[in-house]
Amino acid sequence: MKNTIISVLVENNYGVVARIAGLFTRRGFNLNSFAGEETHEKQISRITISVTEDENSIYQIQQQVEKLVDIKKVKVLDAKKDIIRELAIIKVALKPELCSKIKELTERYSVKVIDIDTEVVVFEICNSKDMIDEFIDTVRDYEIIESVRTGVIALQRGNQHI
Repeated sequence: MKNTIISVLVENNYGVVARIAGLFTRRGFNLNSFAGEETHEKQISRITISVTEDENSIYQIQQQVEKLVDIKKVKVLDAKKDIIRELAIIKVALKPELCSKIKELTERYSVKVIDIDTEVVVFEICNSKDMIDEFIDTVRDYEIIESVRTGVIALQRGNQHI
């Protein structure tokens, strides 16, 4: 079993997301994340799906998604060479020992401070899943109040595209 990213271009029509999600539910595939939004073309959306399955199941998923109504293209991405990112917003208690580390954290993890007051600091990080996990582990000692993550989004590198 391996984590795989599937990129799907769809026509923006009613029910397309439900059909894709329903396929995963019916087949019992292990869905890690599902993120979608309209592209630079208003009539087209890109849905990025992260799944943990064996190669045979990945092939089945790709074939079955391609058969659905309103699907334009389906591409299994290469996690080692393509651009894969996730966004997280993490609210942390602003303790004195954290105050002295904020600059170091922003440089080490390329995070942004998007809100700060006397009690909390809110960080934004856009990076790989592993780097976000590492950042969360680092600030966990300072008391994470709440957090949210987008799930994976991805594009092929260079001039390649679906």
